[in-house]
Amino acid sequence: RADAALVIEREKIETSGAVSSALVVAEGATVRVYDSTLTANGGPLPPGYKPHIGPGMMQPPPPLGLEGDARTVLAMSNSRTYLYHTRIEADAWGALSTDATGGNLYLEANDCTVVVRRKGYGTYADFGAHVVINASRIDSGGDLGIIAGKARVDFDRVTGHAARNGVMIHSVMAFDPAETGELTLKDSTFTSDGPVVLVKSANALIQVDGGHPSSKSGVLLEVRKNDDPNATKTQGRQVPGVRMTLRATKLAGDVIATDPERTTTVELAGAQLSGALKGVTLIADAHSHWTARADSQVVLAASTPASVIDAPAGVTIHARSLARKEHLRLPSGGTLIVSP
Repeated sequence: RADAALVIEREKIETSGAVSSALVVAEGATVRVYDSTLTANGGPLPPGYKPHIGPGMMQPPPPLGLEGDARTVLAMSNSRTYLYHTRIEADAWGALSTDATGGNLYLEANDCTVVVRRKGYGTYADFGAHVVINASRIDSGGDLGIIAGKARVDFDRVTGHAARNGVMIHSVMAFDPAETGELTLKDSTFTSDGPVVLVKSANALIQVDGGHPSSKSGVLLEVRKNDDPNATKTQGRQVPGVRMTLRATKLAGDVIATDPERTTTVELAGAQLSGALKGVTLIADAHSHWTARADSQVVLAASTPASVIDAPAGVTIHARSLARKEHLRLPSGGTLIVSP
């Protein structure tokens, strides 16, 4: 029922078995969980089960490259879920998951500890979902989060570690190739072995406001084509592309864009970035600074002053701009070549 409500306090719920969630919230219900522990261990699959995508699916879609067969919290069909001071643990697949959202689903975790032991995700936002994680820690053998299609994830004061990507954004089986995923990282400081953000054949609005997310791979943002056969096709249409905005933060990491079907823009607003930019349009205000640590290829917005750009000796930045033509020696010894 859409008006159903449940409060869970100081409880321990643990499940073992394939597709056995510790908590399922659906049909517009509202559930609040306080000071509890929710655990899904998964278990053996039924004999003869064959991996597939869709109804009856008992494992994550194979193209995601994840493991496991159970999601700890499963939010569905326009439900509202709030967790406070709670530990959410998954063997693999997912800890905080959304599916079949109904188009208007909300999931929020506050002061929580999220653990995914093997390859899985801390949270997943499916089409129509809005997931908010506040003042929580996520440690995952896979990703901290995944966004699928037109969905939104907000990390506010999130810490932790991902053995794969920080957040992965993709679009699959969509009717509208312009659909856009949204990600906000506010005052969040976590590490990932792979890119902090990976975008695969999707449009994305990404904002980093404060905090220091970092990658052991040295990649802040990677934008590339998705090898998933179900990836949404642009069919030649112009799409919004990917835009990452950095505000009031100092970050290190490369931005590498190789997806031929969409543009990638990096905007610096009172921010500092150290790393190579490849296949990217750069917009920066006078209060920002970019240091290229390796040869880079960018398009410079007309409003971006050369004074905010630097590179060490031996590094060359090749930039395109309709507004100017320059060949400059940069303060740290690198070279900026701007051509139409």
